[in-house]
Amino acid sequence: MRPRRCLVVFATLAVVTVASVSTASSQTSLDLRNVGCSGVTVNGTGLPPGTPVTVTLTSPQGRTLERKQLTTSPSGSFTSSMRISLSGLRSVRAVVTRAGASTPIVWAEHSVPRPCPLVNTGANHAMPLAGLALSFIMLGLLLLTALSSRMRFSRYQGRHVAAR
Repeated sequence: MRPRRCLVVFATLAVVTVASVSTASSQTSLDLRNVGCSGVTVNGTGLPPGTPVTVTLTSPQGRTLERKQLTTSPSGSFTSSMRISLSGLRSVRAVVTRAGASTPIVWAEHSVPRPCPLVNTGANHAMPLAGLALSFIMLGLLLLTALSSRMRFSRYQGRHVAAR
């Protein structure tokens, strides 16, 4: 009877192992897709259905870029497209927490091959430069006009003093 008990124990252990492997494959996962300079798509799976979660996008230094409240679908997944500017950043991190909790459930980080270009937030310099150029042209014309009229009236019309 001992070999039969050993077989039952090994079969039970095998069933428990297979069950733990199947639950391990359905663990929580987070995926960042379509990471570009103007936005990110965050996909999460393996959460309990109908769970309210908070998805936070942060910079590598920990600065919050965007925060969104979501509820998981009946299958325990969610997808969220966030339009944010990643100018000057090389990577972005997504952190998922339960609503009202501070400890993360899951997080993921994605790096881009080169940083997004910085946003030009200053004024357009074309108009001031054009105004400056036009001012210099007008100043040049005024100087030419003044000098040419002065030279015209200052010319001696009669005989030269040395010829007298």
